[in-house]
Amino acid sequence: MNERSDEFLVTASRSGDRRAYAELVRRHSRRVWAVCMGILGNAADSDDISQETFIRGFSRLGSLRGSGSFGPWIAQVARNLCLDQLRVGARRRELIERHGYTLVRGEQDHSALHEALAELPEQYRTPLMLYYFDGKSAKRLAEELGISHNGACTRLSRARRELRRILERQAGR
Repeated sequence: MNERSDEFLVTASRSGDRRAYAELVRRHSRRVWAVCMGILGNAADSDDISQETFIRGFSRLGSLRGSGSFGPWIAQVARNLCLDQLRVGARRRELIERHGYTLVRGEQDHSALHEALAELPEQYRTPLMLYYFDGKSAKRLAEELGISHNGACTRLSRARRELRRILERQAGR
């Protein structure tokens, strides 16, 4: 099967071809979800923001410079939406606490791994999610995060070590 390039699909999408954009979504949905999960640490929120990312991406496709760079561009859209979500959540918690309400945490349906991933600092969680969930190589990870190859390897190593430490601490509870 002759797979069409992202550049071709972006050009077709800009011309109104919704099937072309659907193909871009299919190709990049794992990457976007991994970025969201890396930042938010919550699967449900990551699902929501992933959907919002592709909606926003479609409406702003004209702002993409260079049709072949859709993957990194849509990942950046996801990062920005996640950071906005975190800011809104922080403001919401501040308002709730200011008015004397307490936040009630939902049922503990997350596995120990999800809890541990949520505890990881974003600088470690995102590379880990992109490497393991999206299948990025250390080289591609470095390019996407704008760091050196050695920096990417170091972050992955530290992320694994920190994740192991968190899991061991949780097991000892």
